[in-house]
Amino acid sequence: MANHVTYSVRFEQINSAAKAKWKELTSRLVEQEHEYWFGDLWVHEDGAVSSDDVRQYDWTCENVGPKWCYIQDFDEDGFSGYSAWSAPETGLQWIIDQLIVHDPNLITSFYYDDEMPNFYGAYVWQGNECYDGFEDDHDDLMYRVFEEYPDLKEKWDEDTEEWTDEEAEDEFREVMYEVLNEAQANIVNESIEMIKEENSEKN
Repeated sequence: MANHVTYSVRFEQINSAAKAKWKELTSRLVEQEHEYWFGDLWVHEDGAVSSDDVRQYDWTCENVGPKWCYIQDFDEDGFSGYSAWSAPETGLQWIIDQLIVHDPNLITSFYYDDEMPNFYGAYVWQGNECYDGFEDDHDDLMYRVFEEYPDLKEKWDEDTEEWTDEEAEDEFREVMYEVLNEAQANIVNESIEMIKEENSEKN
């Protein structure tokens, strides 16, 4: 069974024309048991693909990224959902390409994490270019946790790769998402601030 990867996309800066285009794209989504198939964003009357086409793993891998991907929630400022094994970065790039025709100053943030988590990351796009971001694996997460909680590091045996007691492992699991989310928020907030400062200097 595939690991689930949860993701969230926010249009941090978007004008009314791009919002209208996003509304058009999401009008193509078909609700199935309170969620939506990501590939349906491509399906419309004059389009080159059908709803059957976009449900084929080959098509989804090529155009969305993961072999399957669902949107669970969306509004005028973004969407979120889950996918198999990896985040839908290719699909997000396609969405951005549709929107920047209407808003070249679009700013987009992208958060995701694997359910273990084996990996997690966050990126910011300025227009259709990735401005900054990162992806960490589980070892990177442990390093971040140990920096903020040095007492936990003393309870991790690097040779056996095991915790010295269950209490330490429980504490690690309690704080790891706090550390993970903080790292994601920091890179996104810093990038958005820098983009807006650069744009302000140009104007």
